[in-house]
Amino acid sequence: MFTTGACFLLALLAWLASKANEKDRSMYDVALDSDRIWLLVLHIRQDLKVAAFLLGGIMVLLGIIADRIH
Repeated sequence: MFTTGACFLLALLAWLASKANEKDRSMYDVALDSDRIWLLVLHIRQDLKVAAFLLGGIMVLLGIIADRIH
């Protein structure tokens, strides 16, 4: 039960992070060369995506442990 909930939350986080990354990617492709802030925003978004996947992995691990204890 807990593992299923954690997997659902992981899928939701991955979808939201991917959607936001694609939105920033389209703006990044249109930006001018003099506007370097988009490069920083794009890399920050990708770092947040990695953090979301790591937190999702921890949630799945804790869900498995909770199912074993319950």
